[in-house]
Amino acid sequence: MSSKLEYTLAGMVGLAASSCAMAGDLSTATDPTFRLAVIFSPHKTELSAPSFMASVGQLPKDHSNEGAGYYGFLGEANFGKVSLGVDYLTGTSNTVAGGLDYTPNSPTFNPLTHVNTELISLLAGYNVVDHPAIGKLDVTLGYFRQWDQPSISPANWFDGLEIGIKGRRAWDDKFALTYRIGYVPNLAAHGNAKDANVMTGKNAWNFRLGAEVPVHKSFSVVAGYEKIVAKYKFVVDDSNISATSAGFYLGGMVSF
Repeated sequence: MSSKLEYTLAGMVGLAASSCAMAGDLSTATDPTFRLAVIFSPHKTELSAPSFMASVGQLPKDHSNEGAGYYGFLGEANFGKVSLGVDYLTGTSNTVAGGLDYTPNSPTFNPLTHVNTELISLLAGYNVVDHPAIGKLDVTLGYFRQWDQPSISPANWFDGLEIGIKGRRAWDDKFALTYRIGYVPNLAAHGNAKDANVMTGKNAWNFRLGAEVPVHKSFSVVAGYEKIVAKYKFVVDDSNISATSAGFYLGGMVSF
C-alpha cells in the first residue's frame, strides 16, 4: 500500500481502538471473526464534464476508459455487535491512443488516459438486525477517500465522512450474499483540483454486492460488483461534473 494512505491508516487505528472498547462492554460479544479477501477487478471509468472540457479547448463531450489491472482487498473483523471493515482498490486505466493530444477540439483527447487511482473506505459498523430470514444488517460510519493521478495534471484526491449500511446473509455456512451502501454527503477536494481552483466536491455513493462460496475449510471464492458515483462542481460556471467507476471483481478469501 502506498504512502498516500498513511494518515487514513492512523484513522483506522483510532476506529479500531474505540470499537474494541465498545465490544468489551457488550454482554453479547463473541470471539471476533476475521475475513480477508484479495480481489482482482477490471474497472470502467466514465466522466461527464462538458463545461470543463470546453474551458480547456476540447470538445464538450463525455469520456470513458477501462483498466484491466485493478486489485485490492476487502477486510472485516467482527466483535459481537461491533465490526470494523476496510475496502481498498488500486490500479491504472488503459493508455488511450491520442489521449494526450491537446490540439483544440481533438477527437482523440481523453482525460482518463493512464490514470492511477486508489480507493479506500474505512468502516465501523453496529449490528441492528440479526434474523434468520434476512441475515445481519449493520449501520456504518467511516471514512472514504479517492486519490487520482491523471496523466494530464498533478494529483487530486477527494474524501469525506461516509454513512451507510452493510449486510450479510449466509446459508448453513455454504454460501453467503453480502452488500454495502455508503454515502458521502460532503466530498472535500484536495490537491490540484483545489489548488488550481478548478472544482469542488459535492457527494459520492459507494455500492457493492457480492457472494462468498466456500471451497475448502476456511478458504472461499468471492465475486461481485461494485460502483462508485462521485459528484463535483466546476468552479467557473458552477456546472456539475460526475465520475463513475464500476466493475465486477473476483478473488479469494480466508476466514479465521
